[in-house]
Amino acid sequence: MNTRRLASLGVAALTAAALLTGCSTSGGSADGNSVTWWVPNWDAPAAKELVADFTKANPEIKVKLVETTADTLANKVSVALNSGTTPDVITELASRTQQYIAKDQLTNLDKLYTDAMPKSDFLPGTLADVSTGDKAFAVPYRWDNLGLFYNKDLFEKAGITEPPTTLDELKADAEKLSTGDTTGIGWQLGNSDSTILRFFGLAASAPKDPATNVDGAAHLTESSSKAALDIIGASVRDGWASKSSLEADSTAVRQLFINGQIGMYLGGVYDLVELQKNKMNVGTALAPGFDGPSKTAANGWVYLVPKASKNVSAAEKLVSYLTTPEAMNKLTLTFPARTSAAQDDRFHTDLAAPFAAQLSDHSIPAPYDPSWGKLAPTLFAQIQAVAIGQSTSEEAAKTIQQAADAALKGK
Repeated sequence: MNTRRLASLGVAALTAAALLTGCSTSGGSADGNSVTWWVPNWDAPAAKELVADFTKANPEIKVKLVETTADTLANKVSVALNSGTTPDVITELASRTQQYIAKDQLTNLDKLYTDAMPKSDFLPGTLADVSTGDKAFAVPYRWDNLGLFYNKDLFEKAGITEPPTTLDELKADAEKLSTGDTTGIGWQLGNSDSTILRFFGLAASAPKDPATNVDGAAHLTESSSKAALDIIGASVRDGWASKSSLEADSTAVRQLFINGQIGMYLGGVYDLVELQKNKMNVGTALAPGFDGPSKTAANGWVYLVPKASKNVSAAEKLVSYLTTPEAMNKLTLTFPARTSAAQDDRFHTDLAAPFAAQLSDHSIPAPYDPSWGKLAPTLFAQIQAVAIGQSTSEEAAKTIQQAADAALKGK
């Protein structure tokens, strides 16, 4: 296997994440020498080390860390930006950035892209999520998508010698694995973002009239939605995907896998840390599609500086430091957004290689147009409805298409 594919993508350090107790102050400080940074809990340990290095080199700037969580982040950021009471730096999902740009809530960070951090050093597609025209309003630091994890021991026990390469093979393998307390596959249907991104990847891979991403806006078709629903929703209904999927988020699905309760799942390369910590005999592969590898939605994490920041200059200085190749490697759990940030051999492993291949050859940018946010509740509800047998794939696809058309008309 050519693991050097990762060098062009920048696979991030797979370091274990522990929790960091956040500062009690959530907004930015009026102190001109103080910067408040909202950082996700999984980044907190490395962030603490980076802040120590930053303040050692910049003793005039104090950095306060406030820990955030994935399930509350979107609402927390929206409320802060709408109220004007904001921190100075926010780590946020790339695909949500455009809605803040549309409301003129972010500082233009284009001046940070210098010879030391040229735009050409960023992975293809990463800057589209955070830019309007030629102006960038955020700096990406992490980029990733999905690949297949499978339990080699359960595969051997079921007589399966290779990971599935198509969805027909996935279903056949899942049915073989579904015995006793084990079910073939698990989905993250308890989390809206995880659910709809997996749905979009499958819809974009549909053999007939596939979904597309046009300038950040998702264009769905009834046939592509039905094809995706037949996999994600119907698999739970028909028993070859775990019923626990209905309430599970990414962490819960990973734990089901560790416990041997599911034999496969689609997840991010960051899960390798926990799987290897638990001494799993795990294999990785490209995400199976209808006829060969599936497309998966690529998304990432970025640094924002709110327009309402009380110390924009110091915030920009911190962001410039955090997006150096060295800092990006230390903080990123998946793939660095900069190609220059992946030169160490420890980033080029056989288990990580399928995720790099997925990202480079079989990914589609996650929708980032605000119309996607309007469509998300309907998508999530209809996928759930199919999974619990309240709706057929055909009925749900029609409902989704009506909502998708309305969302695009309201752009």
